[in-house]
Amino acid sequence: MVRRAKGEGSIRYDNKHDRYIWRLKFLGEDGLKHEKYLTAKTKKGLQEKIKEYQSKKELNISDVKLADWSSNWLTVIKPTIKISTYDYYDMFLRNYINPNLGEKKVQELTPIMLQEFFNQMVGENGKKGRALSATTINGMRRTLKTCLEYAVKNGVIRMNPAATTKPLKKADKKVIALSKEQVIALLSTASKADYIYTDVKQNFIEDEGKKYLRKCYYYAIALDIATGLRIGELFALTWDDVDFDKFNIMIRRNLQHRSNGRELGTLKTIRSQRLIQIDEKTINLLKEWREYQNRYAKQYHSIYDNEINLVFTNSWGKMYNHTNFYRRYWRKLVKAAGLPEGFNFHGLRHTHATLLLLAGENIKAVSERLGHSSVSTTLNIYYNLVPNLQKHAADTFAKLDLL
Repeated sequence: MVRRAKGEGSIRYDNKHDRYIWRLKFLGEDGLKHEKYLTAKTKKGLQEKIKEYQSKKELNISDVKLADWSSNWLTVIKPTIKISTYDYYDMFLRNYINPNLGEKKVQELTPIMLQEFFNQMVGENGKKGRALSATTINGMRRTLKTCLEYAVKNGVIRMNPAATTKPLKKADKKVIALSKEQVIALLSTASKADYIYTDVKQNFIEDEGKKYLRKCYYYAIALDIATGLRIGELFALTWDDVDFDKFNIMIRRNLQHRSNGRELGTLKTIRSQRLIQIDEKTINLLKEWREYQNRYAKQYHSIYDNEINLVFTNSWGKMYNHTNFYRRYWRKLVKAAGLPEGFNFHGLRHTHATLLLLAGENIKAVSERLGHSSVSTTLNIYYNLVPNLQKHAADTFAKLDLL
């Protein structure tokens, strides 16, 4: 038997029934002694049940506020979900839902109240004064719906008031992809140091750390154009994932940015784990970059520590930071290369797919390279290219000269 602190109950293993049992003795509001039992097949499962019971016991569910209930919900589900999913829920609750609805009692929430809240948030400003997008507001709705579904299952409310609310319609996203000429301009600009500093009055001296970063981003951009990787997949690559002899790269993990730092996590979907073939020029670019990185690491070994063997790192050998990259490099690069305003890094993925499709590549092969869950996903994103593909097919047939 495992002895616990007073008031925490005790755990024992029941050999006869092959189960762990938790027993809690307590004094009820009626002044009488009571006992509470919980059982589970595994000790870990039992501890999760205990944690859920104790968190609920601390709440008076008849008048619990949304802020308290959502905090309890997050605590209970944390061991059962991905870290990225936990951060997703936590962000919406902390930044949007609880500041506006946190003091409301869960039992007072109605579908009309929540729909009005979502509609009202359309006109609100988010970060840097920008209007909140439909994606952000739908994220609030999804979080609240999941949180309140847990309240239904635990008898706090009879029905989920968020379930009948309507998601906001998203504006159709236009796929922005670069032409071959724009790709050449981008790579040419990225290879030079002066694009980083647009103020001509500033005398720029590029130290070795900044030179390393600029070169790192140049090779990262080139590889992304050649493979169509998601940005998190690209910066999670290790040299062990690259097979220089067989000309391929294995996509195994994803770089995740959390509120308390960065870590290598799981991929977006099962199909995201994939083997991508690359051409000889791309292999040679990677060899060039590895040689430069090794020289830099040797010269600055006292400060450079790439302990997990990442292909792309910051100048200290650590995982790269999205924010720093966009602020210090990407936006300036886009402007200097004359690319469309607002063109983001994900556009390189679209560029890879678009150039292949326009060149007549099989859409299934493109879908597999991108790691999409199905070919239909690829078609939905690049549907505007279908007429061009149909024309390419017609031209190909004409070249057969059969009729």
